[in-house]
Amino acid sequence: GMAEFQGPSAAVLRPRPATPRRRGLARAVAAVAAVPLIATALLSSGLRLGAPVGTPLAPAATETMVFVALPDGCLGMMRGSPAQAGAASRVARAAGRDGKPGGRPVLDGEEVLVDDGEPKLKPGQETHDMQLDRVEKRTQWLRSLKGKFVPWGPKPWDKPRFTKVCIQSRLQAKQAANTKILNQVVEEIRRISGKQPYITKARVNVAALQWRKGMQCGVAVTLKGDKMMDFLNRLNTLILPRVRDFEGLWPTSVDNWGNFWMGFENQEPFKELDALVDSRELVHGFDVGIINNCFTQADGLKLMKDYGFPFGDPRPPKVKPEPLWMANSKKAKKKAAARKKR
Repeated sequence: GMAEFQGPSAAVLRPRPATPRRRGLARAVAAVAAVPLIATALLSSGLRLGAPVGTPLAPAATETMVFVALPDGCLGMMRGSPAQAGAASRVARAAGRDGKPGGRPVLDGEEVLVDDGEPKLKPGQETHDMQLDRVEKRTQWLRSLKGKFVPWGPKPWDKPRFTKVCIQSRLQAKQAANTKILNQVVEEIRRISGKQPYITKARVNVAALQWRKGMQCGVAVTLKGDKMMDFLNRLNTLILPRVRDFEGLWPTSVDNWGNFWMGFENQEPFKELDALVDSRELVHGFDVGIINNCFTQADGLKLMKDYGFPFGDPRPPKVKPEPLWMANSKKAKKKAAARKKR
């Protein structure tokens, strides 16, 4: 292969080690170079050297000058009007790492105020202002339509009311394939609702419940009219008081459109199912959804409170699980500490 060049010029390419003497010389040169800049800035700002005290400044003195010492040891200067003084710039960003760029420096012992901004929303979650904006846009769109072009369904100007109640029970694939279990769930929902339920089939594959598309996955029923109002009355006066350790419904369970969903872990709260305890094949839960014609979360919550549903404190936020690597490192540290004690 080609041999490396080892001539006398190779030593020139190597950087010379910085000595304290050279560092001091470089700083002195930088200071001397900054003197003309400072003098020019002072003269251009209308500061007249040797003028008596109290002499009014020139109109150009309304400009603002800021001298900033950068982290690399250089000296920076900004000039501009007071309106531009608060604007963040490249020099201001490089000046300080704490606090707001271009703002007042943080003194020793002061707390750095961090602006978190707006809270992060979950996918599909809307704030109250976003919901009101959505309702306003939909109202304008519906007002612009005429006659047969107006779509069927609830309108924002309708009086809030309940439209339907959905009761369902989800089963795993092996449970839904058992005829005895399926007949038991059908009979239980029929007694709860007073209407013959129907068997649902999976629309998509769900690995957690071992569902495959087209397979039986549960039992459901939809109530409207008088049967809906009768079930809501029994739900509010008989079923919810029988729930163990009941402390009220969660207001945060109301979605963006005012609909409310709740879950029951077992058949214990339903008095109609007490006669089927001896012949019960499976202990399962129920999902109850209360659907209304509201368009915002606040309207749906107000409708349910006016009807008499008891609401408690909001649902506590979910705590994110600790990463696996962090848990393993803590376990390793505990084991190492136990070994040292031995």
